Amino acid sequence: MAFTIKIYEKNGYIYTLLQKRLSSFFPDAYIVDPYLEPDDLDDRFSSYTKVIYDPADMNEEQAFSHTTSPIRLTEDGGAIDCARLIHLLRTPMETPTIPGTVKGTLSAVIPFVYTDVRDRFICELSDSFRGADINIRLDFTSKLRALWKGSSGCNMTSLLEACRSKRFTPEDILKYCNMDDLGFLTPGSCTNYDDVYDLGAGRSVTLMNLAAELVHSKTRSVNVLAVIEGFRTKDLPELLCGCDMVYILLPSKTASEDPGAQDLISMLKKILGPERITVYYAAGPNETSDEENIGQREIAV
Repeated sequence: MAFTIKIYEKNGYIYTLLQKRLSSFFPDAYIVDPYLEPDDLDDRFSSYTKVIYDPADMNEEQAFSHTTSPIRLTEDGGAIDCARLIHLLRTPMETPTIPGTVKGTLSAVIPFVYTDVRDRFICELSDSFRGADINIRLDFTSKLRALWKGSSGCNMTSLLEACRSKRFTPEDILKYCNMDDLGFLTPGSCTNYDDVYDLGAGRSVTLMNLAAELVHSKTRSVNVLAVIEGFRTKDLPELLCGCDMVYILLPSKTASEDPGAQDLISMLKKILGPERITVYYAAGPNETSDEENIGQREIAV
């Protein structure tokens, strides 16, 4: 059902962030800046309109002149809680149910390469995620190896701490995410350098299981990509058991001949099944091999 979201926010940066965040949850909605688009052309194609207003720019009386049920952008403390906004925007609608099988996937990348090579591979891989309602990236890495290290993107620690609660639901993962440059919603890095490991592998297993529930639910199409680094080999099967696909990224084909790499690949194939394991090489063209299940692609370093 198409509807319009009007955001009365004069700060262009805040408006842009809200537009990106809300469009991930409401892909069919027309999101409008009324200060720049006052003609309400999108109203002709909408079933109804919701208004979000910033109390710093508009008082409640003015807001009610635009709609019968305006939504405040901020709480009394001045903070913007996107989870609250999303809930209020959904109020007049029933939770959508997608008939049949939802084609969401949980994928994991196990990289043994530099971070720039890893993220170039993920950028190419993200092309296969198009068409989903939401794409999420979870970095189970040290802070040094995570893609997003900004002060506003250090929520991985909070997410790992929160997911142990029995009240935590798979949908709650979204509350800790922000949009990155590749179009993924992500909690970013951990707060301290080794929080992912200090909290224990069991906590990461819990989050991976919740991610699997999220992508395999019937409510929406969600893809989750997990970057898995630095874990003990014996912890990997439990971490990866819910994955639909596991990508092992090696620097070159000669690296796959190393006994350690061979043991890892063989162990994961035996436990997860060979159909779920794919090996890629960062340097040089990949050669197809039934034994190693290597894809045909080339990623230049």
